[in-house]
Amino acid sequence: MSMRIGITMRVTENASYPERRDSVSQEWGAYIAKVLPEAVLVPLLNRPDDVIRCMEELNIEGVILSGGNDWDEAAERDETEKRLVDHCMREEIAVLGVCRGMEVLNVLFGGQLEDDIYKASEEGHVNVNHTVKIQRCRFANWDEGEILTNSFHSQGIIVSGMSDEFKVFAQTALGVVEGFYHPNKPVVGIQWHPERDNPAEAFDKQLIRTLFYSGVFSGSERNEQR
Repeated sequence: MSMRIGITMRVTENASYPERRDSVSQEWGAYIAKVLPEAVLVPLLNRPDDVIRCMEELNIEGVILSGGNDWDEAAERDETEKRLVDHCMREEIAVLGVCRGMEVLNVLFGGQLEDDIYKASEEGHVNVNHTVKIQRCRFANWDEGEILTNSFHSQGIIVSGMSDEFKVFAQTALGVVEGFYHPNKPVVGIQWHPERDNPAEAFDKQLIRTLFYSGVFSGSERNEQR
C-alpha cells in the first residue's frame, strides 16, 4: 500500500507578466522516490479554504512543509500552512518541516523567529556546509556527536527563541537551532535541505523514514511495511 505525503509549495512571481505561482522543487520528487519509494508525493496548493478538504479527500497521511519564502512574505502560504498544521495536530498526521517549514512550526507553536540569523548569531547560513551538534531523539537512533549539513537560510531560530512545545536535537556551536522534535506528536523540523546535495544523507534517511512510518502506520501495519 502506498502512503500519500502532501508537500506545501512556495509562492513565486512571474517576471514577464503578472502571475503568482505555486511551485515545488523537482529535487523533492527525486528525493522522496529514493528514501520513501513506497510514497506518492502530492503537491498542496496555497488555498487556505481548500487545503483541509484536499487532505481528507485524497487521504493524505503525512505532510512536508517545504522551504522557500520568508515568513510574512506570502500571506496565502502562511495561512494555508497554519490551517494545515492545525489539522495535522488534531489528526496525529506526521509533519516534517524543512528550512522555512521548521521556522513555521516554531512560530505556530509560540516560538520566535530571527529575521536576520547572521545578525543574531554572527554565523553565515546561506549556501554553505557547516557542522551541527546532534543529540539522540525519538526519530533518529544516532549517537550524539556532529554531522555536516548544508545551509540555505537567512532567517532562523536561536535556542532562546524556541517554543516550549519542542525539544532541540541539533544546533550549531553558537546556538542556532538546526533541528527539533515534538516529544508526543510525529513532528520534526530540520533547518537544512535533505532534498538537495547534503553530506548528512544517511542521517536524513533514517530520520525521515522513522518519522513517516511511525506517524503514518501503527502496530502490525507499520511493521509489515518495513
